Amino acid sequence: SDTTGGGPTQNVEIIKLADFNNKDVDITFWHSMSGTLEDALVEITNEFMELNPNINIKLQNQGNYGDLQQKLTLTMLSPDQLPTLTQAYPNWMENALYDGLVVDLTPYVTDQEMGIEGYNDDFVEGFKEAAIIGGNIYSVPFSKSTEVLWYNKTLLDELGLTPPTTFEQLAKTAKTITDETGIVGCGFDSLSNFYTAYLYSKGKELNPELDVTGPESTEAINYYLTGVKDGYFRIAGTDIYHSGPFGNGLVAMYVGSNAGESFVIQGVGDKFEIGVAPYPSVASMQQGTDIFMFANSTPEQRTAAYEYLKFLTNTENQIEWGIATGYIPARHSALTTDAYINSGSLVAPIAEDATQTLYILSPNLATDQAYRESAVVLETILAEPDEADVNKSLVGYEGTLLSIWE
Repeated sequence: SDTTGGGPTQNVEIIKLADFNNKDVDITFWHSMSGTLEDALVEITNEFMELNPNINIKLQNQGNYGDLQQKLTLTMLSPDQLPTLTQAYPNWMENALYDGLVVDLTPYVTDQEMGIEGYNDDFVEGFKEAAIIGGNIYSVPFSKSTEVLWYNKTLLDELGLTPPTTFEQLAKTAKTITDETGIVGCGFDSLSNFYTAYLYSKGKELNPELDVTGPESTEAINYYLTGVKDGYFRIAGTDIYHSGPFGNGLVAMYVGSNAGESFVIQGVGDKFEIGVAPYPSVASMQQGTDIFMFANSTPEQRTAAYEYLKFLTNTENQIEWGIATGYIPARHSALTTDAYINSGSLVAPIAEDATQTLYILSPNLATDQAYRESAVVLETILAEPDEADVNKSLVGYEGTLLSIWE
């Protein structure tokens, strides 16, 4: 978990549900789920309210993630107007944590009576650790995902190839595909994810101590650049994602989110058999949002909201959530059930393996900015590979990072 300290510790008064005496409690939950995702959230929420008729959960859709982040940032200036709960990426909450606007859930999670069953050993470690800041539990995993390798199984079978499990194997397999068929071997949807994952595979992390002009960083850039120059790697470019080119047979494999499964299936149709495998390296990046609770809530609202969070993340509902949305369940007990594995999802049978080792970035805005800037550097280099000056580009990136880390 990150070593960044949390905000001021609040005095915690835990009230048990049994002590509510049927008192009605209203909970407001801001989220960015839409379509079938919102339908699934509404269904689970309604089930909770049927079991707890004195608790009313008001789901309020705030638009897309950008809209929600902007609404949260503006409302934090008037904390009394904040909801009880919100969906959010941890780095969005950095200032709120320091200002003491977020409830530390540790006393609830560790309470002998009210604690979350299986929190220590059943939750996927990478998803759970993203919610722990400064040693305190500030959120619970919600809409979680990671990256996987999507591949044209029909083509790989014809060539006698198996899904690669390392960066070295990925480049070799991609080159073989291109040499044998003329089809581009592979691409990565997220250049920032590729860069940080490659660094992680070399024992380095994106932080102020990283020498971005050093050998690991240079090797990461040249790995992708060599592939682009030789024609066996490509970038998404104006396609934004590789699911389209993949479905049209323009690329044989690509690394992208497991949550893109519906787009992969839609793009491919019946043209070929789709394969999916865990990220081809020692670890993949945990992605997605958590749910946080704000400190402007009453003790009764906190208990009610916490019980709702427990309900959302129990095994049964994590199975339902995973099947309905394509997000990865946050519990091993959900990932390993026949109901989930045999749900028809291509990802479900490999989800347990795909989440065995996840890495996380430090949940602060500076790291997020550095992470996003890496994609700009890579895209600039890879868009014009024959004109690329890797050392010059990395020196420029180093200068940008100096201002970011200040």
